[in-house]
Amino acid sequence: MTKKRLKNRKLLTEINVIPYVDVSLVLLVIFMVATPFMIQGIDLDLPKSESQALNKSKSENLTISINKKGFYSLDLGEKDKIFKTFKEFSEQFEKIVKNNSNLEIFVRADKETKYDNVVQIMSLIKRYKSDSINLITEPSKNE
Repeated sequence: MTKKRLKNRKLLTEINVIPYVDVSLVLLVIFMVATPFMIQGIDLDLPKSESQALNKSKSENLTISINKKGFYSLDLGEKDKIFKTFKEFSEQFEKIVKNNSNLEIFVRADKETKYDNVVQIMSLIKRYKSDSINLITEPSKNE
């Protein structure tokens, strides 16, 4: 009797892909929801201004951030690197600028940062790239 049952039974040779599709869709939704919360760089409270927005540049961008504690951050499109002293920051900045002549430089500074920190950054940028300094601010509320 058991031999009869085994003969009538066919083997299933297909892989059931429905669980894999379900897991893939769940992961896709998780990444889509989590992506906006993955803000790179250091947390800043930018000053507000009524200036016009810049057009997107076609060259490479380098964003320099300064927080209110005086830490510096470089963002060249990859993961940010945070520097605790101006000397460390300036050495890394010099290497980047010498290797990339067509960089456009953006400066973000917390509104409570020391003016001296911003002046040091502007002076350093002017020494290596006097034609490309852009300050990033937030639009004022009435816009």
